Amino acid sequence: MSSMTSRRLSLEGVRYFDAHCHCDGLPNLNYQGFVIACVSTDYASARRNLSLKSERVLVGVAVHPWEVHEEDYARVLELAKEADFIGEIGLDFRFSKASKERQAEVLRAFAEAYPDKTFNVHALDAWREALDLIVKLNVRRAIFHWYSGPPELLKDIEGAGYFISVNPFVKVQRKHGLAVSRADPSILLTESDGGYEYRGVFLKPDMIPETLEYLANVKGMDVEELRKTVASNFLKAFQLA
Repeated sequence: MSSMTSRRLSLEGVRYFDAHCHCDGLPNLNYQGFVIACVSTDYASARRNLSLKSERVLVGVAVHPWEVHEEDYARVLELAKEADFIGEIGLDFRFSKASKERQAEVLRAFAEAYPDKTFNVHALDAWREALDLIVKLNVRRAIFHWYSGPPELLKDIEGAGYFISVNPFVKVQRKHGLAVSRADPSILLTESDGGYEYRGVFLKPDMIPETLEYLANVKGMDVEELRKTVASNFLKAFQLA
């Protein structure tokens, strides 16, 4: 299978980057000044998202760990040839109805087929296991979405050349906030997980500017300096620079 997708983005006027968004759950994608990476969870969402691909929208194709128990991943694997990246994919040892072995099988299948594509990884309660597996499978670029794992794992993520994405709930979610506070700015990305309701809040890309301001305060950085760092990280993470 072809592992690379050549893409040219229009970055004029872009200030914010959303590294993980469920675009098919949003009423529209009319977010001026944003580049958005749309993740898919199954075959149906992948088909919908691929129709959204544009100069400001990157599209991921994969099977989410929550869908592994009922999705035929082979047809999604074939569809991923058209994707800019692989995602949302990974391991979930808390909520997934599939066995750990089945989840790992799906992750392994996509990694073996597309090792050069960026992987947008879900790894709830499986941070170490997911990291070890994608490293073993020689995945070159990966983003650990909404990272709330052990802070001591951050150096391994950084050493592998991977990134973590920061969600607007970083302000209130203790584990997420702790990890982000200890992460090097060179591995930070912003995300909305938009199109998704969490604790009564409907997440959207336009929450990212406020997240950046919070992050800048936590890291003791000028917000514009951090914004530029995150922008550079995004371009590296998605093989656009």
